[in-house]
Amino acid sequence: MEPEPLGKLPEPVVLVETLNRWGDAPSAQHASVIIPSGEVRGLHASPFPCDDCINQKLILWDGDISSLEVDAIVNSTNESMNDINPASASIFRRAGPRLREEIKADVKECGTGEAKVTQGHYLPARYIIHTVGPKYNMKYQTASENTLHMCYRNTLQKAKEMGLHSIAIPVINSLKRNYPPDQGAHVALRTVRRFLERHGNSLDTVIFVVDKVDLGIYEVLLPLYFPRSKQEEDAARYQLPSDVGGPDGEPIMADRQIRIIDNPQHALHVRASYFH
Repeated sequence: MEPEPLGKLPEPVVLVETLNRWGDAPSAQHASVIIPSGEVRGLHASPFPCDDCINQKLILWDGDISSLEVDAIVNSTNESMNDINPASASIFRRAGPRLREEIKADVKECGTGEAKVTQGHYLPARYIIHTVGPKYNMKYQTASENTLHMCYRNTLQKAKEMGLHSIAIPVINSLKRNYPPDQGAHVALRTVRRFLERHGNSLDTVIFVVDKVDLGIYEVLLPLYFPRSKQEEDAARYQLPSDVGGPDGEPIMADRQIRIIDNPQHALHVRASYFH
């Protein structure tokens, strides 16, 4: 983090240690799951067992990503790296003009699914990892999901290669690119989960930075991929989609439907969010 320019008022900085870890949050109370006689439903065992170590690395936070003092924050942008969205606008404003100068001189552009790195400049974060989410097309759903998976995977891999220990990731999929918020959340959560299982020693903290719309979705889906108790792990067997991804969280099936048994309002919440 570079010193603030003379005459500029200091902006708030959010320290990681002030945020609540997912593993410390109370587990939800799940309703009983009734399985009709003769009907087989659910998985024999959850592919995402309760893991206290992983849960302590995770934070779900509704706030301004540009205020976080972490090793790196992720900027969801477009191929020309000039996308106008609230999170990007906040990042560029606080980072100062040197960020655009660095992009123009050195980085220039970022392909869909790629990860490019710049300095954080006046941000509390040391680095910015830029990535470009895919456009969603129902006809090519698996391709869209695979590209979104690569966005999350490549940003995490870049952090690992750079020896970073804390990273803040926004919701990379966007309604502007027609990506359904709940489907994007599934890809994000399972990709991060699989990465932490394989490379957890390289990262101490992963912060999911969400807005008000996505907060409700992530609160519902996080226990499926990061259960905090045996009860949540067992409930996830009946709530996970049919495609839980491959070894790295990549999509392996084209058709998935999520069943949120103990939260019937979730479907209404998601449908309403499409129109915001």
